[in-house]
Amino acid sequence: MNISVIITLACSNDNITKEDVDTLNCFDGILNGDEITVDCGGACPGSCSLGSIGILEGELVNRLQLDPAIEYRLTGPYLVRDQAELSIPAGTVIKADPGAGAYIAVAQGGKLFTFGQPENPVVITSGAENPAAGDWGGIIICGKAPIKSGMVDRSDIIDIFFGGFELEDTSGVINYLRIEYAGAIVDEQKKFDAIAFYGVGSFTTVTRLQTFESLGNGIRFIGGNVDAKWLLATNSNENGIVVTDDWSGNGDAWYLTGIAKVGINITSNEDIQAANPIITDTISNVSIIGPSIEGGLKYADGGGKYTFTNLYTTDMNLGIHVDGVNASSQIDIGNLNIDSIQFENPTSEFIPTNYMGTNTSFYVEGNSIGAGNGALKPEWANSWSIGLQ
Repeated sequence: MNISVIITLACSNDNITKEDVDTLNCFDGILNGDEITVDCGGACPGSCSLGSIGILEGELVNRLQLDPAIEYRLTGPYLVRDQAELSIPAGTVIKADPGAGAYIAVAQGGKLFTFGQPENPVVITSGAENPAAGDWGGIIICGKAPIKSGMVDRSDIIDIFFGGFELEDTSGVINYLRIEYAGAIVDEQKKFDAIAFYGVGSFTTVTRLQTFESLGNGIRFIGGNVDAKWLLATNSNENGIVVTDDWSGNGDAWYLTGIAKVGINITSNEDIQAANPIITDTISNVSIIGPSIEGGLKYADGGGKYTFTNLYTTDMNLGIHVDGVNASSQIDIGNLNIDSIQFENPTSEFIPTNYMGTNTSFYVEGNSIGAGNGALKPEWANSWSIGLQ
């Protein structure tokens, strides 16, 4: 899936005109200047076939604002490069070609803006006549905020850098965005997440985001310190939300339903020695609607330091799934605390947790409204979301 574009400009001639530059840009395979799509429109008159209007593929190296009057097609990998900005207005629909290796990736220094509205979200979906989970990849956003290793790393899905030292880094704004039928299979062991935040910094805005019918995880945070509020993960064939490698943001108002494995999976790469002190993250006001195979909340592997408040689960056979000796030892020393969790309508085989360690007070049961309305769809999800009753 790697994209390579090589451009050679002969700069020895001081008499290169704007027309010469336009000619070069019209054949370089990159979206330049006022081109409508790659090598099409703008300074390239006559080069747009009727079927090419609204095609997204290749690399974006400047600023581009989409037109909500155009129904866009994502026909392959689309990479927003360093210093480039992709702005998607309210009501814009992008349909990904199934089986084409399509995804959107934002490199470090690039920015994605989705400016949806309550009655008019931005929608990125499958272009199939009968759409299905896994029809296309998803969205990958890579920032410069710290990750567990304290260094810069490469993402595990595509070969792109993430991480660094910029706590206040920004990768743009996500607001009223719905991602449908993503999560394509990469290989036998990996699938795309519908959307993944790799080392994304605190000056990024992530609000009002829904993933729907993902073949992989719905949403994944890999390190970084971006906050995330009003999230919906609906019908994920893996986990609803994955929090990994010492993500140090805060979460608020998450509603997760139709989850195959586990609502929230907290994990960390045990092979990486944490370079920075572990920061306690707070995740508040969460509803996890079962049933799910592996429980409501899973704390696994290297874990991390997290506090939950106002957590609501329903129809579970296991409330808090603690996976492995290392995860159990993290709870022993107080790295997981759950203040007020409600286990509503448990199954006949239900147990609150399989944790067998010494810190028996790491969770406290109590009444909770979760994401705002217990098991029912929260009011903040009205109008712009789908698949919820």
